[in-house]
Amino acid sequence: MTKRIWEDLLTERDKQVISAAGYDKEGASSWESRGMGTNPMVLVIDMQRLVVGADEPILDAVEEYRTAMGEIAWNAIDHIGPFLDFARDHEVPVTYTRVVPSSYDDPDHEDLDIVDAVAPREGETVIDKSYASAFYGTDLLSRLVRGGHDSVIIVGNSTSGCVRATAIDAQQNGFNVVLPQECVFDRIEASHKVALMDLWMKYAEVLERDEVESWVEGIGE
Repeated sequence: MTKRIWEDLLTERDKQVISAAGYDKEGASSWESRGMGTNPMVLVIDMQRLVVGADEPILDAVEEYRTAMGEIAWNAIDHIGPFLDFARDHEVPVTYTRVVPSSYDDPDHEDLDIVDAVAPREGETVIDKSYASAFYGTDLLSRLVRGGHDSVIIVGNSTSGCVRATAIDAQQNGFNVVLPQECVFDRIEASHKVALMDLWMKYAEVLERDEVESWVEGIGE
């Protein structure tokens, strides 16, 4: 059973409401907006140098880039990297996004590069975006439709920002959304936990990485 990392934030009444309303039932039937699908695409959200930074405490990492998350990001990368290898081994396509802030005149600036630890392989798509959602102002929806995909597995950052916006837009466009919780991260722990809980209650299956891998392995059996 998935460990709900946000439970330490809940009051006793919150827990009772979640139980009484059936949110905590196992399986996609527990809430109509949640499900899994059979033909996923992995979306890797904004794993760039200016967001990741050096593998050091966040308060040190922000000395170089004020947006950097340091060891918070690298702890997630320890899961994202192996998960991407797993997805490729199981022929699940991997698509990346890069956010290009308006403050950067050069979209090829090294700050905007995806870090080597989770870099795209040859032939994998990288979509540039200007806003939080990977769908807004991009061709992501067309790519998903052309590929016959019915679900997205979202990894990357930030849980309360671009991951959340992308997850909601995916669900509203008719796709199932799956979040391996070790593979998403945020600079503020409370924001991370609350966003995951909100997504789990309304829009996405939030699971542990090994549970997502078990689901992918079972597709087509």
